[in-house]
Amino acid sequence: MGEIDSNKLKFTLFVDIGNSTIKAAVKKNGLWNVLNSFNLGNITVFTEWVLSHSDQIIGIVMSSVRSDITAVVKKELSFVPIKVLSLKDVEHSKINYETPRTLGMDRYLGCLGAVTHSSKAVVVIDSGSACTIDYMSSDEVYMGGVIMPGLEILLNIFATKAPELPIVDSRIPNTWPGKSTETSLQWGQVGLFIDGINASIERYRTTFGDFDLHLTGGDAKKIEGLLKEETRVRPHLIFEGMERLLNDLG
Repeated sequence: MGEIDSNKLKFTLFVDIGNSTIKAAVKKNGLWNVLNSFNLGNITVFTEWVLSHSDQIIGIVMSSVRSDITAVVKKELSFVPIKVLSLKDVEHSKINYETPRTLGMDRYLGCLGAVTHSSKAVVVIDSGSACTIDYMSSDEVYMGGVIMPGLEILLNIFATKAPELPIVDSRIPNTWPGKSTETSLQWGQVGLFIDGINASIERYRTTFGDFDLHLTGGDAKKIEGLLKEETRVRPHLIFEGMERLLNDLG
């Protein structure tokens, strides 16, 4: 994790509340610096950390997929100005989605962060607890996407239902079909995961044409090594999208 400057410079703290973790970051000299990451199981650790640096924090810009955690953070950190970015901040014409009230803000922001790097449409694969595969057009209209189980969930799916099966690592075997229980599981779990991603990529290409592919999330590097597509790993897409939307709001 990064560190906060000891010279007491003041900064805006960007906070991304996901399904399992809270990430806190600042932008310094044009580069994003993730200062800390916190498990959602103990929100007090995060609020106490912010309190310990309250003399440096000008305000907090926050994105969240957990309304319950957001409510706790706003209550516990009421002494700090907090801007919670939501889809209400986005023009209706920029979201082509039938149920925008249920759209995770992280999915939109990841795409918005990606288009700042590209003159083309983008597909963003954000792989953590869940794996989302979303499309945004070159004129920055969010067009929808795919939500599938994350790689870790798939690798542990048999732990309770079939505990005698081994846990395997995230490799795709060199030979087909699997010649052992381990390689059969790898084809059925890792192979299923990558095949699902590849199928979604191909559907986007057939439906919309050319695009740039971006990877983010905790498993981005693993996926990069398994895909044959040309990809760009960008670990800070959501923070980049937060900054972009904040600037658009003036």
